[in-house]
Amino acid sequence: MASIDLGDLVLDFGFRVKCCPRLKVVWHLGSAIDTDPSDRVIKPPPYTPWTGRIDVVMDLAADKKVPLLAPTFTDEVGNPVPAPAGATFVYTVDDPTIIALTDNGDGTGEAAAVGTLGTANLHLDATFNGSTATGDLQIVVVAGLAERVAINVGPPEEVTPDV
Repeated sequence: MASIDLGDLVLDFGFRVKCCPRLKVVWHLGSAIDTDPSDRVIKPPPYTPWTGRIDVVMDLAADKKVPLLAPTFTDEVGNPVPAPAGATFVYTVDDPTIIALTDNGDGTGEAAAVGTLGTANLHLDATFNGSTATGDLQIVVVAGLAERVAINVGPPEEVTPDV
């Protein structure tokens, strides 16, 4: 892909071979569930820089996690197709201080908010038959529901006047 910097805009263009199908990975997320302290541990690499592409954006409460279910594939016009035989999958995250990522190595995994508000980008590489299809999910970690209340006090005041 080539890019031309136009100041506030960047023009991207590229080429692809017409004869070959272009597969795309589609995200399939499970229901968000509560986390426990072990889910909020920052995992070791691999980390990946953000690709700049986003296929799906989701909000996730700071005390929740979401399972990453087996990905599905589509052709270049969005028609569902069977997963290619022998496909391998690798998940990465660009900011493990926002999302703790667990990659099960089979296309499934888990993304758990570590409690810090912010945005993290998950990237999936699916490799098969010498080709790679990718998917990018942006998770925005937002505050959860109110569970505690803070007692706020003003400055101390004299109860009995000094004489």
